[in-house]
Amino acid sequence: MTKRPPSLNRRSLLHGMAAVGAGGLLAACGDGSSPGSGSGSGSAKSGSGGNLPSSLKSLADKATKEGQVRLFVSTDSRTPAHARKLSRALRADTGADIEIKFVSGEPDPAFANKLVQEAKAQVAPSIDVFATTPLVVKQLSGANLVQSVDWGSMDGVAAADVWADHQGIYIAEIARTVLYNTKDIKAEDAPKSLEELLTDKWRGKIVTAGLPDVFSPLAAGLGVDKTLDFVRRLLENGRVSLASVPTAIRTQVSSGEFPIGYGVRIGERQRVSKAPVDYAPIKVPVVPRAGLVVKGAKNPSASQLFLYWLNATEQGRKQAYEVLDWPRYTTPGTDLHVLAEKAGGVMTADTDWWMNEYEKVNKQVAQLLRK
Repeated sequence: MTKRPPSLNRRSLLHGMAAVGAGGLLAACGDGSSPGSGSGSGSAKSGSGGNLPSSLKSLADKATKEGQVRLFVSTDSRTPAHARKLSRALRADTGADIEIKFVSGEPDPAFANKLVQEAKAQVAPSIDVFATTPLVVKQLSGANLVQSVDWGSMDGVAAADVWADHQGIYIAEIARTVLYNTKDIKAEDAPKSLEELLTDKWRGKIVTAGLPDVFSPLAAGLGVDKTLDFVRRLLENGRVSLASVPTAIRTQVSSGEFPIGYGVRIGERQRVSKAPVDYAPIKVPVVPRAGLVVKGAKNPSASQLFLYWLNATEQGRKQAYEVLDWPRYTTPGTDLHVLAEKAGGVMTADTDWWMNEYEKVNKQVAQLLRK
């Protein structure tokens, strides 16, 4: 299915005013009908609660006493300076004095396995917060490693953002985009559809990665049969080359080695350095990422407050993108919002689809890739 990015509603605008210190007033007027829209029920600036709804003051106080959140950031090149920037923004917006500490390491599935092994060994978890994709959420939830949190009861959290069965809260998205090198291809000549990638015009000029989850999210918009057909035809002899990992795709496109890339976002460094790479105006799938408080977390209240902030406040969503490079296509100012506007929407699905059907498609694509 296709979704278009919504414009700011009244509540999100008011929350944004609160985020910049415009009086701490948060109106109870959201519709809460779509991810990121929020559904607040009234708030006021409240001492150590900063610009948070008054109902969260107690949580903010507990979070300050804990004083730290250990956040897993995978293999991203996040630095202590990024962490300090995030801590300052959190404190300025919520009044909660919390140190954000990054824990980096293996890709998400491998780190999830580490958490499972820690639990089996009855060792305290090495992180407090994990923001990850549906299959990893399902793995950790199934292993009973996610702390139960009543996200839906918190003012400002939209019902559609709560992964109730898995104790998660919607935080960000991974997108399988189509990139092109702007030195090699003029904007008007860039591909306009996925089907166009299968024409002889682009044969041998595309780089992608032969990993199931690079392609399986397409089924959220194309359906299973069309997705498998697309992958089968894309991988035909000579049509594409395969990079070792998705992040290599953007490097090979921006360097000019390939004019077209499929499967990864433009990198932060490329955006900052204005590398010659842009998104083709094609609707692409966005895979949701949910934030989890790890069961046995050393700092559970600070973890809840931090994830609430990333999800339900304008300032938190802004910092999620600017500091962590965790965008949402519904958040203005992010690259995914720009892409969604350019392409006329994105492909996505509801939580049930990601938790049930997505895994099935992923296995089918994996079988296809092994042939």
